[in-house]
Amino acid sequence: MSKVIGHTNGLCPKCLRTIPVTKVAEDDKVYLIKECPEHGTEKVLIWRGVDDYIDMNRYAAVQSKPLKLAVAEKDNCPQICGLCPDHAQHTCLVVMEITNGCNLKCPVCFASANERYKFSPSIEVIKGMYQTMLDHVNHPICIQISGGEPTIRDDLPDIVRLGKEMGIDHIEVNTNGVRLAEDIGFLQKMKDAGVDSLYFSFDGLHGDIYKQTCGRDILEQKLKCIENCEKVGMGVTLVCVVSPNINLDRVGEVINFAKSKVPTVKGVHFQPISYFGRFPITPKDHDRVTIPDLLKAIEEQTNGELRMDNFIPTSCSNVHCDAKSMSVVMEDGSLFPLTSRALGPPKETATVANKTRKEISDLWRFIEESLKVEGEDEGVNEWGDFVDRAKTNYLTVSTMAFQDAWTSETERFRNCCIHTVTPDGKLIPFCLFNINSQEGKTLYRHEMWSKFSENK
Repeated sequence: MSKVIGHTNGLCPKCLRTIPVTKVAEDDKVYLIKECPEHGTEKVLIWRGVDDYIDMNRYAAVQSKPLKLAVAEKDNCPQICGLCPDHAQHTCLVVMEITNGCNLKCPVCFASANERYKFSPSIEVIKGMYQTMLDHVNHPICIQISGGEPTIRDDLPDIVRLGKEMGIDHIEVNTNGVRLAEDIGFLQKMKDAGVDSLYFSFDGLHGDIYKQTCGRDILEQKLKCIENCEKVGMGVTLVCVVSPNINLDRVGEVINFAKSKVPTVKGVHFQPISYFGRFPITPKDHDRVTIPDLLKAIEEQTNGELRMDNFIPTSCSNVHCDAKSMSVVMEDGSLFPLTSRALGPPKETATVANKTRKEISDLWRFIEESLKVEGEDEGVNEWGDFVDRAKTNYLTVSTMAFQDAWTSETERFRNCCIHTVTPDGKLIPFCLFNINSQEGKTLYRHEMWSKFSENK
């Protein structure tokens, strides 16, 4: 039996027209019912666990409007964006693409790299994109240099250096790591120029996974890149695209591997596969990994070391977009989670810190003995030792379910805080920028980027 639990708008997967969307609960699952006057009705799975879906709403934080808008028109979301007055959330992270070329041609690629057009902006165009960030985003300004594959540009260190000189606070580079595995000197140049961390695609620990996600086995290059990062002192977040048909049953291995590489590896970010860019199939419900699916797999495959209730929304984007945990890696290699839904919704940083410390204090009896110095009965500072360890030996495990044309919801677009900067001075929600229809039509990526392409 179906029950209506909400109404919104979304995009038709076939024509990208903005259409009415009804949210329904059925068989303990949440679906979007999309009704296009031209292409009919679509029913799409977005969540497993109705009570859990509804409970996430208590984590919704007070929103903060964007610093500056580039589009004056209202009431036409998501067809007109840049951002517009209907946008409800400020920018937390800016994605800046510097190429559409790549040294791989993966069967799954959100940017459809090496296809449609050639985008390789000049330093002057890139300078303009940096200026857009400085004009529209409050400090600290955090950006991700992306592509394509940014490391195919020999001037990447110069691009990073320019950003830091102009006032960008934090720069991470989104990379497949192939060049950095082969050229540690280039990796060192990136670090010297000001790269703060790598957002490093890492889909698993088996060659057969990469044959399916990247088109060939590049596991050795992946491992070599991490080794090189350790040598030069570059922090890494492992980014794992999760497919139910490829590697959902191996996410626990990635977490265990990450623990062994702390402190070089700072976190693992799981991205349930989204069907935009280049993808091999038209998705059905069984091709979806919802956030609860992923968290359940993590709990099972880590034998409860990380539980589903250790993951909470960041409360910056829409509460159904992401979830995050943070843990200290103990001396025996186990994870001690610092996040729990038992803490309640995080509203302020100070409140979160106090609640976290209280939870740790309540649980202290479970780890007190392991933190004491053997043979010393007095003057032992268990809390201080724990905090000292937590400064470097920590691991974040997070997930974000990016929207595609099938799962798109206007309210999630309006709450988005991850924005792609465009050469003409706009900021567009990352999912919206990358979405394409079943036939390949886009609202922003092709139409926007082709204006600045070498080959139109």
